[in-house]
Amino acid sequence: MNVGDLSTDARYLTAFGTTRSEMIVPVFDAREKNVAGTIDVGSEQPNAFNEDIQKLFAACSLVIRPLFSRKGP
Repeated sequence: MNVGDLSTDARYLTAFGTTRSEMIVPVFDAREKNVAGTIDVGSEQPNAFNEDIQKLFAACSLVIRPLFSRKGP
């Protein structure tokens, strides 16, 4: 999900009053069936996250997926 102007999105729950745009990328479990976590980034700038940034964070979610698949120490 990539929302460029949070002031126009009724679903947004305000955490910080200065946040204007936000992107949330899911991190799936090893079987790609369940969301194990998310990467959530926000900005005070509207439309802060372009397609290249979105692709970068999607790639990051693949890199960190194994961290959510480990079972204990």
